[in-house]
Amino acid sequence: MNNIFSKNRLSLYVVLFSIFVYVWTVFNISSWERNKVIIHDIISYYSYLPATFIYHDLSFEFTDDLTDEVKSKIWYLKDPNGARVQKMSMGLSIMYSPFFLIAHQIAKFFGIPATGYSWIYSLFLVLSSLFYFFVSLIFLRKILLRFFDDKSTALTLLILAFGTNILFYVTNESPMSHSYNFFLFVLMIYQTLKWHDNPTFKMAFYIGIISGLITIVRPSNIIILLIPLFYGIWNKETFIQKLQVLIQKWYQVLIILALTVLIFSPQMFYWKHITGDYWYYSYGDEGFFFLSPKIFKGLFSFRKGWLIYTPVMIFAIAGIPLMFRQLKNFAVPVSLFFVLNIYIVFSWWCWWYGGSFGMRSLIESYAVLSIPLALFIKNAFQKKRLLKISTIVLMFLLISLNTFQTLQYRRTVIHWDSMTKEAYFAVFGKLKFPENYQDLIESPDYRSAKKGEPEKAE
Repeated sequence: MNNIFSKNRLSLYVVLFSIFVYVWTVFNISSWERNKVIIHDIISYYSYLPATFIYHDLSFEFTDDLTDEVKSKIWYLKDPNGARVQKMSMGLSIMYSPFFLIAHQIAKFFGIPATGYSWIYSLFLVLSSLFYFFVSLIFLRKILLRFFDDKSTALTLLILAFGTNILFYVTNESPMSHSYNFFLFVLMIYQTLKWHDNPTFKMAFYIGIISGLITIVRPSNIIILLIPLFYGIWNKETFIQKLQVLIQKWYQVLIILALTVLIFSPQMFYWKHITGDYWYYSYGDEGFFFLSPKIFKGLFSFRKGWLIYTPVMIFAIAGIPLMFRQLKNFAVPVSLFFVLNIYIVFSWWCWWYGGSFGMRSLIESYAVLSIPLALFIKNAFQKKRLLKISTIVLMFLLISLNTFQTLQYRRTVIHWDSMTKEAYFAVFGKLKFPENYQDLIESPDYRSAKKGEPEKAE
């Protein structure tokens, strides 16, 4: 135990400090007491659990007999045949399930309404998000310390915890998918390193489980497999070496693919049971426009631009070219993942992803980007004193900006989907609305966006 606290203490203190602040924030907000947790997309993510374990009816016909209060917490779509089907996949319900089952037993024991929608279930959903995020920090710290010094690791973890919108999505809208995806991405990187150290069946088994969970939570995130697939490749020679290893371990590759399909299969059986088809597209008229991705808007728009609302991540992008000289094993997979992920995310019809703080759809990618971010920080620490201090001061200013803007968003001073450049600068550094606020914001044109047509000017 003494050895744990005697080495790399600064990064450990950052993890402990993050845990303290996040827990304090969650219990200070106490959103579960006001039944403000199972809302928006979470309603659909979560719905599988009460339907399975309490009402025993995944057709959702049981909703006809519920009170209006509980019924309002259950959404579903209707397929052409009238069957009630969930829009979201069941992956998050799988991630929630241990905490849901504990909450359900507590509810029954203490006489709390065991409907699946009383405050005790909300509390444990919030606790699940905290748990997965804190485990993520622990494993991410292990990953970073493998390649970087303690100071660089500590500052990287501090930036992720307080300089990005993950702060909002763990403390304010906890059961949204982002902290869970972040956790799975961190585990994928961790197991990638473990497999390359010792490519055993056990390590491949873990990668397959993680891959399956990632896919059933958010199918497009399957591109994270670029990390284990291309790790260690940076030229023709290393490509041939990696190919030889994969051929030699073909049965492990097969088990990864098999487990991915196996874990996703409950979703397919659910679709078959409800709609009659093993593959069902539940998003209706919502889709991707791969020929016209909104990459520039996604990065720089004042509505939701990633680098406008999470500007500290510019340092992570700046760290990617450094990898080709200083961290070659990660250079190709991180670069490929970053480019492809940006392309996919901003090809979605609603490139701003509805009501959200910043670009929430990129949060899970912070697990991957933490590596070039740490590399940039490591190099910054090696610069001349003035440049080093200037860079660190700028990073802390951007951390402060994110925490303040998180508070602004909570108070809706930063609008959930209608910000403009004029509105952004009118509220910059303020917690009160300007008198002409309604004239400054501009609602997005959802109808045109769904058709892939030009949107209103921002």
